[in-house]
Amino acid sequence: MSEVVSLPVSNIPEPDRRSLENLLGHPLAGDQQVCVMVFSPSKVADDATRRAAVENIRRTLDQVDRHRAAHGISESDVGVAVDEAMDQVRLRPG
Repeated sequence: MSEVVSLPVSNIPEPDRRSLENLLGHPLAGDQQVCVMVFSPSKVADDATRRAAVENIRRTLDQVDRHRAAHGISESDVGVAVDEAMDQVRLRPG
């Protein structure tokens, strides 16, 4: 079973927002969204694998942000594109 919650940062109480910022390692902007997914994995990765995955995600997000900024793409447009991609993935059979 899994559960996904998506919230605008502006709707998150300040203490919770600070906790999220501490967890993520950077400040959150009021116009951003936070998406949290809770699930029971069938296999738990070891600490080194999880750390490597986190670093890989952070590098990827940094690259995306640099590309967005260099090409004048707004964060709003990125959000729309991500939402569209997620909708397409959810519609796939299987």
